[in-house]
Amino acid sequence: MNFLKIAYISYYDFSLDTAATEHIIQTVEGLSRLGHKIWLFAPSFGRREFSANIQAVLVPRSNVLLFDSAVVRALRKSEVEFDIVYLRDYMGASRAVKYAVENNFPLVIEHNGLMYAETPLVSSMAQKILLWLDDRSRLKRRLLKADINIVVTEEIGKFFVKKFGIAREKLVHIPNGVDIARFKPCDDKTALRKKLGLNPPDAFWLGYIGSMYPWHILDVVISAFEQIAKRRNDVRLFIGGRGQELEKITALINRSDFKNYIYLKSPLPIEESDLYISSMDVNIALMSPSVAPYCWQVKVNHSGACGVPSVITYDKQFKKLFDAGVAVPAKELSPVGVAKTFEELLDRKKLNEMSVKMRSFVEKNLSWEKIVEEVEKVIKSAIRRKKIG
Repeated sequence: MNFLKIAYISYYDFSLDTAATEHIIQTVEGLSRLGHKIWLFAPSFGRREFSANIQAVLVPRSNVLLFDSAVVRALRKSEVEFDIVYLRDYMGASRAVKYAVENNFPLVIEHNGLMYAETPLVSSMAQKILLWLDDRSRLKRRLLKADINIVVTEEIGKFFVKKFGIAREKLVHIPNGVDIARFKPCDDKTALRKKLGLNPPDAFWLGYIGSMYPWHILDVVISAFEQIAKRRNDVRLFIGGRGQELEKITALINRSDFKNYIYLKSPLPIEESDLYISSMDVNIALMSPSVAPYCWQVKVNHSGACGVPSVITYDKQFKKLFDAGVAVPAKELSPVGVAKTFEELLDRKKLNEMSVKMRSFVEKNLSWEKIVEEVEKVIKSAIRRKKIG
């Protein structure tokens, strides 16, 4: 099979650096390196630049429903006979799916999270209405019309099977990846901490680095840290990022008896995130139990590549991450339970041994090169299925 012409549709703003845009950029750039030609349809690119094989097609619409209509007009205007349409799922996606089906283009839809778990925690009434409409008919329809649905966790696939009766052969699990050249272990954490202004540099540092939403339960993280700080003074907490919960988290820190032991950095420049992650002893990636099964957090991959273990909410589907030391399960999400999980990791020898093992696992299983190869296999499989009919 020669190079493919891929229409990649995404309702994300590429002028922003987020876990979602990182995933998409790494995927399309990886497919480009494999020789394929990609037309990336999105509402904004800012000053983002792509490789020669990637054509950015601007679809400037602020509303997701308007985008769904506008992207079809852009697809028709391109006059390209695509080999496949690849859709990063978005709420209300309908017309783009219909376009692929009517033109007999193979269709792959990627589900990198479950909006049903996240939306009720942050949504406006308008978003809740959209979710209700999507639930009533649209999501099931596009799941059925896709030749293959990629799911980032196995639990998303199980949800689709149970709720919508989707055939298992229509579902393929591919996790998120990581840039292993950029995210790597630090040879001298003490020197790096001095450079970043993390004092004392010889303390044990627990770190949360990422977006701040309700499901990240950072209030529990702060309370757990306070439990530890009551017993020992050689542990510090770093929180870096921004988001909906920033004001609440700032207030909690300011009221804490141990606020001098907590370092808040907001915003944290995305280009510096690898430095802060590799400077930590333990990464924090807890989530509400209602959301955790449906997220393969990019920050966990980043930390694993840096040789830093992540404490995550327990779910049995992540057993391989637990076995490799990439993730450590927190089964009890009370402040006392989380504090106990943190403290069990505060051993230099143990952390060093875990670092080597997890880096090896990430290189073998979670590099973007490996992930993109799996995506390419799915794309080719979808094309074959369409031809067979």
